[in-house]
Amino acid sequence: MSILSQEEIDALVNQLAAPEPALGGVDAARKIKPFDFRFNKKLDKFSANQLQTLRTLHDNFTRLLNNSLSVYLRTRVEATIVSIDQISYGDFISSIGIPSILSIYSMDPLPGSGIVQVDLNLVFSIIDRLLGGPGWYPQKLRDLTDIERTLMQRFMARMLNSYRESWNYLLTLSLKIEALDSNPQFIPRIIPLDQIVALVTCELKVGDMSGVMNFCLPYLVLQSIGAQLSDFQWSPSVVAGRGMTELDIAQLARNVERAPVDVKVELGKTVVSLRDLIALQPGDLVMFDKPVNEPLAVTVNEREKFKVFPGVNRDKLAVRVSSIVENEE
Repeated sequence: MSILSQEEIDALVNQLAAPEPALGGVDAARKIKPFDFRFNKKLDKFSANQLQTLRTLHDNFTRLLNNSLSVYLRTRVEATIVSIDQISYGDFISSIGIPSILSIYSMDPLPGSGIVQVDLNLVFSIIDRLLGGPGWYPQKLRDLTDIERTLMQRFMARMLNSYRESWNYLLTLSLKIEALDSNPQFIPRIIPLDQIVALVTCELKVGDMSGVMNFCLPYLVLQSIGAQLSDFQWSPSVVAGRGMTELDIAQLARNVERAPVDVKVELGKTVVSLRDLIALQPGDLVMFDKPVNEPLAVTVNEREKFKVFPGVNRDKLAVRVSSIVENEE
């Protein structure tokens, strides 16, 4: 065994005490590179073509949803796709704020289930409109009551109806709500946390209120139709609202037919004193400025649409349309 001399010991001490050479900013940036060992790019499940097909499919869904919900909620609804990514199911669950409404839905004949998540402030605004309100929501968010949960299930079912129609261009699905909760911790783990999912993020505007709506589609659910997602060719009539199919037109016509409108008939105008107005009794006559041989104006949602003559039909007041007012606008 050799023993170090004093000179060799001093040389080692000096070498250890010497400061390390500083790396330049550019060199340091080149040597330090972030890397996620869990999800290497080689582990990506969805191809670029598959993601593009999913985006086009959901673009078509937002177009159908805008038509359906505008009639259902009696206000302007605008849904747009913000992004589509592939992440882990665990990252999706951890990114959801509490409380937040999540609904699990089956996608028969595909195996497994998907998840849709909606911001809670948007949920309360929708519920308020369903109850006849202007779309307000509480400043302090809370869990849903039993009645609010029932209303939200009906809303989700209507939304999934448009979702099913958008998938009809690829395959026929039967969608059914399996669970609905406001705490993601109580939502069953439909797949392992490290599995990859396609996350489609939408912005949903209902009147003056806006929020986020996310669709989570596990790769294990869509794996069986991977080839269809990769090779499917969207026709010009269904791509991003460039046109409408006969099915779209029929659905839109049904929605328009169910839309309520405010119809008014103006019998005429006159000026009376407050004394005469208070003294009016059944059987008194009030003279208007309209001659009996001139047609009356009918307004539909505050816009003049018809010219009519008053009459009676089966002991009820009625009007007979004499002409249609053509608007220049």
